[in-house]
Amino acid sequence: MKRFILCVMGCLFLAILGMQFAPQAASLEISEPEQVDLAKLPENAVTIYTQGKMTFSEEDIVPLNSGSSGYTQKWEFYIYTKPYKTRIKFEISNFAFSKNDAKIRGYVQEVDDNGEALKEYKLSKTYKNGEWSKSKDGLGLVFGDYTLSYKAGVFHITGSFEKGTFEYDIAEHPWKPGTGNAYFGNTSANVFKYSIMTYHQPVVNSVFHVDGQDVPVTGLAYGNHYATTVAVYDMFDEISDFRKLTDDLLVEFRYFVPSEKYNAQPFGFMFVAYQGQPILGAPSIERTPLETWYDDDNYHYEIDARQRIVAREGSNTATFTVLTADPQASDPYADLPAFQRNLASRFSKPIEYSIKMDWELLLDVDGYQAKIPFPGSYSLTRLR
Repeated sequence: MKRFILCVMGCLFLAILGMQFAPQAASLEISEPEQVDLAKLPENAVTIYTQGKMTFSEEDIVPLNSGSSGYTQKWEFYIYTKPYKTRIKFEISNFAFSKNDAKIRGYVQEVDDNGEALKEYKLSKTYKNGEWSKSKDGLGLVFGDYTLSYKAGVFHITGSFEKGTFEYDIAEHPWKPGTGNAYFGNTSANVFKYSIMTYHQPVVNSVFHVDGQDVPVTGLAYGNHYATTVAVYDMFDEISDFRKLTDDLLVEFRYFVPSEKYNAQPFGFMFVAYQGQPILGAPSIERTPLETWYDDDNYHYEIDARQRIVAREGSNTATFTVLTADPQASDPYADLPAFQRNLASRFSKPIEYSIKMDWELLLDVDGYQAKIPFPGSYSLTRLR
């Protein structure tokens, strides 16, 4: 272990290009489901269950098949391969006037030997209820040319883009940082599920079919899963997420601030791994604001642009400090038709912030320390 940590201290953080983190401090009790009787909790309770770095099961990722108006479920994959790189998201939702709509979002990029994009092809398809299908058991989705299945520990993905088709096989890694359920209120029907699935093994048996030729692709992949039966604007005031995956390094972060309706402390996790080995996994953080930024142009939102975040796992700690911060705001409703924009703004007023920064990270693991400064960025979304 000491030899491994010494190797990590020497080269781990040289691979990091940037990080994203979010405010507030989490102090919710982490429980196992059988230890809590939800019916005995108040209506505004938020009950968190986490499974940490355990092997995930297929049950974590199967469709919820919910008729709730707030139902949304997403399976998203970032596939870092050459000479083509792919981001693809499969989504099912009952949002607004839709009922079990299915969507494909993402892109395929042609990349050079350094992984830099040469050309991008957008993936954007919507399928109404009845135009797509799912398997009766397990995870099996068919959205037109796009399919997603999980069998025997392997995710199989197919799809098409402007120049041809693609096919990926991704073997799941035997641990899943930051997976759990959050129940909003005192009924199991109001569930928010979050699953982070990480793969440091090479993508295998994967190929693009372009201009009549088979083009093999190799690389790494990252995936996450999100499902809720409660509308996101009802659950949260603020959401933040981050991930950085390189050939050697994974840094993963999720953070959620519940709405006033569910008067609870924020919850989330931080995770760091190197060459497929977990270094630190913390189911909660301690956070200290260092500087507050006021957005007078967008609902007078207050953003803790500079902050210090401490994540602990046993005696090991990671301390992340934002040294300088430059927030840039954008309105996700900006391109919506006027009617949809007015309807959506009755429920929440989201503003997305991309915050350029200088930061430093102090890692103290098994008695070994490293202090690493870098430029980068983090992002967060305010919903009200």
